[in-house]
Amino acid sequence: MSELVSLGIRLDKKMVEELNQIADEEHLDRTTIIRKLMSNAIENYKRDKALRKYEQGKISISKAAEDTGLIVGEIEEYMIRKGYRSKYSTEDLERELELLKA
Repeated sequence: MSELVSLGIRLDKKMVEELNQIADEEHLDRTTIIRKLMSNAIENYKRDKALRKYEQGKISISKAAEDTGLIVGEIEEYMIRKGYRSKYSTEDLERELELLKA
């Protein structure tokens, strides 16, 4: 396991109540729940950041996958779950197929 560092933060009372509820439901201590939620949030942040860069044309799909620690199929699946729609049209495909015939 990696080295753990103590971190003191202030949280809204409602958030603490929700954390306690989740901890009870999962039969885990609150600290473990916070670690899991933070880990998920960081992963999602990295994925969303990579998708923004991809949509802006700054990186390729393979670079987005690499930056997030996923394989291309996994990042594509994530993109679909997030509602991403490809800008690649059937006309683009037809044009490329014509180029291949030449």
